[in-house]
Amino acid sequence: MRDKRLKRRRTVIKKVFDMRIARILIFAAVTAGIFCVGKGTNRNLTGLEIIAAVLYAVLEIYYTIKQKKAFVGFLENFDFALSDTTGVSLVKYPSPAVIIDLSGEIKWYNDNFKRLVGGKEVFGCRIQSLIPQIQVNKITESRGEFGSVITVNDCIYEIEARVTGRDDSNKKHKFLILYFTDKTDEYTLARLREEEKTVEAIVIIDNYEEVLKETPDSNHGKILGEIEQTIGKWIALGDGTFRKFERDKFLVIFEQKNFEKILDDKFEILNQIKNINFENRIPVTISIGIGQHGASPKENDAYAKFAIDMALGRGGDQVVIKDGETFNFFGAKSREVEKRTKVKARVVSFALRKLIDNSGKVLIMGHKACDMDSVGAAIGLFKAVQSRKRRAYIVVDRESSNAKETIAEFEKKTGYAEAFITPQQAMDILEKDTLLIVVDTHRPSMVECPDLLRHADNIVLIDHHRRSEDYIKNTALMYHEAYASSTCEMVTEIIQYIQEEPMLDKQEAEALYAGIFMDTNGFVNKAGVRTFEAASYLKKMGVDTIEIRRRFKCDKDIFIKKAKIISMAQIYRENIAISLVSDDAPGSQVMCAQAADELLDIKGIEAAFVLLERGNVIYISARSLDEINVQIIMEKLGGGGHITIAGAQMENMTLSEAEEKLHWAIDEALADS
Repeated sequence: MRDKRLKRRRTVIKKVFDMRIARILIFAAVTAGIFCVGKGTNRNLTGLEIIAAVLYAVLEIYYTIKQKKAFVGFLENFDFALSDTTGVSLVKYPSPAVIIDLSGEIKWYNDNFKRLVGGKEVFGCRIQSLIPQIQVNKITESRGEFGSVITVNDCIYEIEARVTGRDDSNKKHKFLILYFTDKTDEYTLARLREEEKTVEAIVIIDNYEEVLKETPDSNHGKILGEIEQTIGKWIALGDGTFRKFERDKFLVIFEQKNFEKILDDKFEILNQIKNINFENRIPVTISIGIGQHGASPKENDAYAKFAIDMALGRGGDQVVIKDGETFNFFGAKSREVEKRTKVKARVVSFALRKLIDNSGKVLIMGHKACDMDSVGAAIGLFKAVQSRKRRAYIVVDRESSNAKETIAEFEKKTGYAEAFITPQQAMDILEKDTLLIVVDTHRPSMVECPDLLRHADNIVLIDHHRRSEDYIKNTALMYHEAYASSTCEMVTEIIQYIQEEPMLDKQEAEALYAGIFMDTNGFVNKAGVRTFEAASYLKKMGVDTIEIRRRFKCDKDIFIKKAKIISMAQIYRENIAISLVSDDAPGSQVMCAQAADELLDIKGIEAAFVLLERGNVIYISARSLDEINVQIIMEKLGGGGHITIAGAQMENMTLSEAEEKLHWAIDEALADS
């Protein structure tokens, strides 16, 4: 059937082209005759004219024969590409359809496609020039399995493509059939449904009690009224509605279509709230947790609760949006708000005491390359567990520890000979009723033994770092306070409630004090009222502050190395110091952290970064004053910390590559601020 159809088409095409050749010959003959019989014609000129007419006829006949062969070949390929069924379906296809070759040239189209592109003839045109969204190379790479959505003249079409033609390597024998299905109504309805979805926000006044305590009684009503009015104006911006469900908490509902106005405003409410002044000595700050694009209002509610927990865990005064699996952060430019009340510490202590009493043994684990804050907190908890008559162990990798001297001193102490165990030993003794306490980190990737974390059934988390996107989940108890100066400060408060009588001896108290001293850089950074209260309690236990100072002294070689690190620092963006170091020596991380602290003593420097290359890992110590939030910068590199103290680790790159990434993170963070 196909062969008969092709034979008939060839016959018709040959007749058409043969008739064209005949017309060319007749035209050439008539022209030559006219030249010959013309009166007064120059014979030489006439000869040239006749020759020209003959050449024209020959060339025209040559190109006509060539076109005839090409057209017959195209017809054969095109006919082969389309089966009888496909041909009929294309002709009768109710939506736009077009056939193109692999270069995008249009070979056939139906009337609906013609209307789609404006009602003009487009045979031979490139489809890319008519509809730029169509990329032929992507269609061919998909090997016939292609789907795309485009918009043409305010209509939305889904495109399905099919490669057809002879099964050989010759691209001339291949064609693409594109089917356009109008999905405008469906997408419009879907967009309307999406716009009508709810967005839930939870607003919390971070320092409600602290602000009122530092505000004259006569102004309490004024400041609270101004806070509510400011929040109300912000909600009205997105045409939302809210309910106050506690004295310092608000539940807010927006429609998705109006929430874009809130995003465009970039949460200026954070600054507006801080500018409220009714003789309050402490600025008011709020935190906002937002959940959107959940499958249901219930899921958005869960997202919002998760987001507000994240905002508070990062220190407050910020907005966290949980959009499915992703987070977006806004604000976080001010210091953490210190909570004066110790109610939460007492509640956590009682809960922890119960968990300890119900456990068979307790494993205490800090972060990799543990420092004095991690080890000091572990020692404090070790003594607390012992006071509850339970067996305790501290999981530590001595080789990578930055507190080796402290560990060595305690191993000589009575009761600590078997206290420090390796991660492998911890895995060997882990049982179902074992309680795992993680200190000084909340990130699964940063703990000393990730396998231990995965296999433990009962986990307690105690940390003071601002919360990151990845954190330890499924904890039986979490005590995460970003305002605290150190984990040792938090543990010092906890142990006072676990056992009523003092339980620490001088050496144990000094370990906790040293952790606070280190993380506050000698009670300079993040040292609040409760920090000094914890230090005061430890001082009563016999802490020798001069001995603590001696503990942090370095030898001459380290001092010279630090001086070199400081001298090699380069200035970036006029007020940021960056120094690059390559050193595998023990204690190099502590040395670099101290160098970063000392770089801040240089006039005009607001932030300092020291990059240490150790093996295949780059360690970054980040320090700042109030102006630059180094935590946000480090988070962009996979790290974290606090506004003024943070860090990160990067693997499998050179120092120069790490520096380039640091420059990018700084530029991104400062552009957002």
